[in-house]
Amino acid sequence: MENKIIFSIILIAILGLFFGCAQVAQKNDFSKIDGSICKIDGKPVIRMYSTTWCPHCEWVKPTFDSVAKEYVAQNKIVAYHWQVDILDDTLTDVNEASIPELEMTILNQFNPKGSIPTFVFGCKYYRIGNGFEQQKDLNAERAEFVKVIEEILKEN
Repeated sequence: MENKIIFSIILIAILGLFFGCAQVAQKNDFSKIDGSICKIDGKPVIRMYSTTWCPHCEWVKPTFDSVAKEYVAQNKIVAYHWQVDILDDTLTDVNEASIPELEMTILNQFNPKGSIPTFVFGCKYYRIGNGFEQQKDLNAERAEFVKVIEEILKEN
């Protein structure tokens, strides 16, 4: 038991070195890259990467999760919210205990420095950091998430 605790503390410290916490995005909106939209079962995939210890991630988490769950319930998208320090997709009731290699590859592709929060929508739009935290405007964050998801759905 003691070894597991020590291992967990070391793992969290190492993740802290690799995954910095970024409060503010370079700009409020998402960046767009060329390419096709990544899908699972014909539905676009949106992702948030965060940690439990990042206050900026915790600030935006309920808003991202709410929007993601709404679109998932409508069967329009697939969504993941990976908390990289606990290796869990918080949008499921299951504790995954690991993050699939593909998911970490996607994080590294869009954010090689590993800063969090990182948002990747459809493998075509991405943002590092929160766009509206300085203004304390979760409604604007929500509107931005919805705008990008709707754009992906149009392109799909």
